Amino acid sequence: MLIITACRTPIGRTAGRLSKISDVRLLALAFSEAVRRIQKVDVAIDSVYAGCCFPQEDFNIARKAILRAGLPASIPAATINRTCCSSMEALVQGARQIMLGEAEVVLVGGVENMSNSPQVMKNAIRTARGLINGKLPTFEQISGDLIDEMGISTELLARRFGITRDEQDEYACLSHSRAADAQKKGYFKEEIFPVWDEETDGWFSEDETIISNLSKDVASKEATIFLSDGTLTKLNSSSINDAAAAMVLMSEKAALTYGVEPMGEYKCSGVVGVAPAEMGLAPAEVIQAMLNKSGLRMEEIDGIECNEAFAAQQLICQKKLGWSWDRVNVNGGALALGHPLGCTGIRICTTLLYTMKRNKWNRGIAAMCAGGGMGQGILFEAWN
Repeated sequence: MLIITACRTPIGRTAGRLSKISDVRLLALAFSEAVRRIQKVDVAIDSVYAGCCFPQEDFNIARKAILRAGLPASIPAATINRTCCSSMEALVQGARQIMLGEAEVVLVGGVENMSNSPQVMKNAIRTARGLINGKLPTFEQISGDLIDEMGISTELLARRFGITRDEQDEYACLSHSRAADAQKKGYFKEEIFPVWDEETDGWFSEDETIISNLSKDVASKEATIFLSDGTLTKLNSSSINDAAAAMVLMSEKAALTYGVEPMGEYKCSGVVGVAPAEMGLAPAEVIQAMLNKSGLRMEEIDGIECNEAFAAQQLICQKKLGWSWDRVNVNGGALALGHPLGCTGIRICTTLLYTMKRNKWNRGIAAMCAGGGMGQGILFEAWN
């Protein structure tokens, strides 16, 4: 199964330049761009899947988006929710449909407008009030179900694995530095398509949350945001963001028929469940599962995009897998770029595929954790 095109909007900050664009419109823009990049107007799309955690619209956002994009009403569409892994699951479902011979061309995407999500903003307001009132809990006060408490579960894992605040702040600085460097060198220009900003009457074309000069001194002054005696802060945790991404998938037969050049090949995927309190371990678990399934060793993987929900989660996965940082998130990650939940799965796959092409890598893995205690990943190979 082949990836033909991949694209994304720039990632907007909380209440930023994409916040007033509905999730349906954002997804429609990504779908339109992914199809436009084929440059074959006669391509017949068999099916559509899209991921979204907190849709603002009633009913099926994927279906509404394809109609908003002007695609034929005859194309069926489904919306998928696997929390943070939602769009990665959409990609997997599209790939499976092609691999089963039930489709030749599938359009997949993901979207999140977190700025306008009541659930997201309710939690953000609760956290802000805790900070203002000085009422954040302590480690000793943690109790109950952690299925919706990703930050607290990561705090527990950081303490268990001996991940310090200093290490987390240092990693956050690395993520921003790499992202700023990649942005300056134009590495994101191929994957990003500009979005018209009606308020400023101009094009929005660069990610909004990268801090080019973030230092450990600045990061160390940030207050903790989940536990009063914890280590996670606004800067070493991912932010609240808005964005959409999309891909066109094809069978080898369809790619040959349409005469298109694939970006890469989908080889296999994996998904795991872990206890909610161990969510941060899930990317390491699923990467190891895919290595076992494919018979590959870590040394045979040229690059990894592992979503940075939290700096601590990345550092824990490194301890588990022993990967080299010069192969992981080489252009920065969600700590700098942002984590628009339902979009992120396809976003990291898109970034990985363009990085593989640019660096002439043969194999790459995209992996991430998900709220509730899950992890998902996909192994890609270059198409030769």
